[in-house]
Amino acid sequence: MKDKMEEIKERVFTIIQKYLKIPPVIIWGSGATIPFGLPSMTKLNEIIKENISEFDKNCDNLEIELGKDKYQEMMPQIRNLIWLAISTVDKEVLQNLLESNNENFNGIKKLVEKISDAHPKVTNIITTNYDRIIEYVLSYHGIPFTDGFLGKDLSLFNENLFSSNNIVNIVKVHGSLNWFDLGGEIRYLQNNLENSVPQIICPGKNKYQEAYKSPYRELIQKSDLYINSANSFLVIGFGFNDEHLTPRIKTKIKKGIPIVVITKIISEACLNELEGAEKYVLLEDDGDNKTKVTMKESNSEKQIIILEGNFWSLNNFIEII
Repeated sequence: MKDKMEEIKERVFTIIQKYLKIPPVIIWGSGATIPFGLPSMTKLNEIIKENISEFDKNCDNLEIELGKDKYQEMMPQIRNLIWLAISTVDKEVLQNLLESNNENFNGIKKLVEKISDAHPKVTNIITTNYDRIIEYVLSYHGIPFTDGFLGKDLSLFNENLFSSNNIVNIVKVHGSLNWFDLGGEIRYLQNNLENSVPQIICPGKNKYQEAYKSPYRELIQKSDLYINSANSFLVIGFGFNDEHLTPRIKTKIKKGIPIVVITKIISEACLNELEGAEKYVLLEDDGDNKTKVTMKESNSEKQIIILEGNFWSLNNFIEII
């Protein structure tokens, strides 16, 4: 029986390796950073309920709730609440990295090292996250990266920074904790200053209106470029709820571009969006040190396999590729 299971495991690993042979575009979602202690959408929902008396206490979908007209005047306060909740943990993660550099952090380093294209040595990461965990890990290990800013206080966005070789491009389509509005210009700041306004695009009615301003307009165009030219996708902790990225990924995978998804729990939205995909492997937690694998190859039926081992977690997944 063990030999049979080993054969099945090897087959799953071989398919994943085949799908990701040409370096994929990485889609990095909020589920990827929850293991580091970053708040989930559910947690942010709770924080807003506690601090905004008008907020619907029965709300279970932050995106839909904040889209209502009654919250528009409160959005600056809500934005600050979200920024503070994530920023507080973000700083704790940095402290943790400096004190321990534990295995969780090494997973990001190993991922970038394995995924980087040989010539030019470039990794493209698209993320909806505001936190700086990827940036911290890459800085710690001396791995060059850009988010479109120079990484120096008061620097402005420069789209040309994404054109370098030997670099990790981090396309933060919803902004970053260290981007602030200073006198009408978005600038990079390590720390919040008085009179500076955090520039993160929050769920809500004005989300898409904000996305058409610089630098978000250029970042969304860059994400479109990377998605449209992708030979494969590696999706980590992304729930497929983003109304801009999801349809573009879906268009590609329906044309046969392979996709590999790793996350603790595969969302209903993810399963729905992958219905028309020709080649995919989904890995999720099945409890008791097991991984549930849902996969499909071209012109074949969908298969569900249970493997021994937590291959849905980044550190263990890296060993596969």
